[in-house]
Amino acid sequence: MDIYQLRYFLAVVETRNFSRAAERVFVTQPTLSAGIKKLETELGAQLFNRSKKETSLTEVGLRFLPRARTVIYECNTAKQEALGNKPSLRLQVGFHRILPIAQMTTLLADYRKNHPSVQIALKEGTSKQLEGWLEDKRIDVSISTPPGDPQKIEYERLFTTKCLLAMASSHPFASRASVTMQQLERQDFIHRSHCLTETEVTRTFARGGVNPRIVFRTDEDNKALNLVSAGLGFCMLPDILATPGIRLLSVDTVNISRNFGLCWYREVENDLVRSFRLFASSHKWKPQKTELRNLEWAR
Repeated sequence: MDIYQLRYFLAVVETRNFSRAAERVFVTQPTLSAGIKKLETELGAQLFNRSKKETSLTEVGLRFLPRARTVIYECNTAKQEALGNKPSLRLQVGFHRILPIAQMTTLLADYRKNHPSVQIALKEGTSKQLEGWLEDKRIDVSISTPPGDPQKIEYERLFTTKCLLAMASSHPFASRASVTMQQLERQDFIHRSHCLTETEVTRTFARGGVNPRIVFRTDEDNKALNLVSAGLGFCMLPDILATPGIRLLSVDTVNISRNFGLCWYREVENDLVRSFRLFASSHKWKPQKTELRNLEWAR
């Protein structure tokens, strides 16, 4: 078994595609495939389930993955020590794509000030992706919604975010405490197609007999926020995305929220994960004004 075979193996795991993996390790696809085949022959088992759409790990591959990563990590550490460089600790953090990057930046900067020797690697994804990466040990900890399998993945709640109506601060509704669903009939709306509460919001409006006019669909929050702040439409979004120039109001009879928290794989918890959890749990996740307005339901 050679080091290059392990690097090929990890490249396929991370990209889930033989062509992209070959590009990552700077070899041709036939060369990479031959290296993987040689590794599988030596192990006496298939490591990957191959299909046209995606490449995934077999049960043997899943068991082999932690060892392969350990070997590569130790090789890299040995190389650094031989060169007289102090090896750094590496923390792999995943975060849900709905979370504002400004919040993550503040948290990570604060953490790095107190742990300057820790190298932080970030991965952004959906709840399902993050849970899969935790199980595959591609990340050490994530900030996401509660896990689907609480038997394997630990969870510690950090905050609750509520779905509110966003509008430009200059809009006539902005001076109100709330609005009714009926007042939103045939109003222009920016539709966030990637929102966790999209289905629930759509069904709630439909049950209320309200038909908003969708003028733009997007899966990028910065686009939605810019359009709303320019007065080009309303938008339903989580209050953690509170932004200057935008007013957030509750809609009567609409009570939709999601919990977010720390997730980590029970079998691999270590001091590094515990130290990050301490910082994340003490971080101020929501603006003071929003926290005060929604204090009771957020507890």
